[in-house]
Amino acid sequence: MNIGFDATNILGHGGIKTYARELVRGLAEQYPDDNFVLLTTFNSSKKRKLEELFSSLPNIAVHKAVPHRNMLGNSFFRITKFLSGILWLLSSRSLDVVHLTDPFGAVVLPRKLVATVHDIFPLTLDEFKDSELRRFYRKRTPDILEKARAVITPSVYVKKSLQEYYPESCCPVKPIPEAASDEFHPGSRSMAVLNGYSLADRPYFLFVGRIDLRKNIPGLMKAYLELPDEVKTKTDLALVLSGYPHDISSFRSEYGHLLEGKGIVYLRDVPSEDLQHLYSSALAFVFPTLDEGFGLPVLEAMQSGCPVISSNLSCIPEIAGDAAVLVNPRNTSELSKSMRRMAESPGNRSEFIRRGLQRAENYSWKRAARETMEVYRSVVQ
Repeated sequence: MNIGFDATNILGHGGIKTYARELVRGLAEQYPDDNFVLLTTFNSSKKRKLEELFSSLPNIAVHKAVPHRNMLGNSFFRITKFLSGILWLLSSRSLDVVHLTDPFGAVVLPRKLVATVHDIFPLTLDEFKDSELRRFYRKRTPDILEKARAVITPSVYVKKSLQEYYPESCCPVKPIPEAASDEFHPGSRSMAVLNGYSLADRPYFLFVGRIDLRKNIPGLMKAYLELPDEVKTKTDLALVLSGYPHDISSFRSEYGHLLEGKGIVYLRDVPSEDLQHLYSSALAFVFPTLDEGFGLPVLEAMQSGCPVISSNLSCIPEIAGDAAVLVNPRNTSELSKSMRRMAESPGNRSEFIRRGLQRAENYSWKRAARETMEVYRSVVQ
């Protein structure tokens, strides 16, 4: 088969980008007789980076095929959209199927479409009820379900959410769980890396994620500040944050006063080769998300031998099982107590490290690639 991917948004940090890269690699390694075409923008630098990333896999080709969504700016977006439709049509003529790993970020929805819907949190969370993002999801989600030959979700939770909000849809929906990359493993502890982030001297709680309402970062900071002095004075909270420049600027403007004193450490866009050391060395990974499609950092932490405290909402109980401490993320007192227990009880911490490592073994990109190929074959047939 000839399988195309929208590769305009798979470089850099973020769960969706990691998903796309790992899936493409897993598919190409397991199916050497099939061809995988990465359709990217007319940016030569991006094409070169993608070719370097997958240079060891001869059945992956990179084509400069589609315009960037901001190629002509917001004022001429309709022209960009029109051109995208034509170029996608031309680019997909020789392809059996086109996989959009980020259909909400795509300019257009091409034919021969398989889409991965990672979440629909703008529809499920009240915090987004009056937002432009909710209006966009209300328009785009039924469009995806109507045009796609099949939809992949990372969890049963997202599949059920789609069925609840769009019960009339006949589009096949297949949950295929993701996995942590092989680079995450226990025992990665570099004092040089920890020193570089000022985390070598004291135990620390760790958070990794985007600056986003649903990530509940203010609630996490409040829970840390509610810790008893005998715990708080001996531990830090390290926030590894990513996001758009305006989100980062707004966050620093609103919460900068909490980042100036000792205790809360703000880190931005930590490379993955450093992130594995931060996971492995952390007292616990704390992820009090309000809504998640999969929660990839939870598995990354578990696979790194880091105990996890997370949310009892959305997909997290499905993904983590009994291998994490699950709390109501809106209850900062409950979250703070869980952090305190993890800090004061080495036995409790060791038990959740063991459970987490065992749980992470249930997930692999090889399995995700096999099940995704089954979806491709079903829609082509």
